[in-house]
Amino acid sequence: MKSRRARPADLPALASLIAHYAEAGLLLPRSEGELRARLADFLVLEDTAGLAGCVALELYGPHLAEIRSLAVRPGAQGRGLGRRLLRYALNVARRRRIAQVFAVTESPEFFLRHGFMPAAREAFPEKLQRDCQGCPKRRNCRLHAVVLTLYPLPKRSDPLTVLAPTTAALAAR
Repeated sequence: MKSRRARPADLPALASLIAHYAEAGLLLPRSEGELRARLADFLVLEDTAGLAGCVALELYGPHLAEIRSLAVRPGAQGRGLGRRLLRYALNVARRRRIAQVFAVTESPEFFLRHGFMPAAREAFPEKLQRDCQGCPKRRNCRLHAVVLTLYPLPKRSDPLTVLAPTTAALAAR
């Protein structure tokens, strides 16, 4: 099993894997054009059968990034590959000195087992604006935000990047 950054040759397999989970409602759909534009954000695991899994680490500024599109090929599940992809993405975030990493997920338990803490989705307004405004499920959304602090936030950081358990906590700042 080899972990590496995604390459242009991975685009068809990435698109297929993400589409599989998007059709099941577990991931947000991503067009091949979007994947091509964000290819540098993707990390992959490769085995003898090809692409075994992927994860994207998308920056929201110098101190905040999102874990997105974490997916493992159906035939490769149950072998700890999701955990391996998450660790790979977190190691990249640490090397880049990203203070906080968040995810918006239907499976918060997975992230909580890896040290993430629950957070309010409203703590990530850029995420809400980019992905939630046009979502047909936004009124009945079942997604949960989780966040992991890797480094102390810089003293004069944007307050929106700080963990906020409730909207009221944001307003009190």
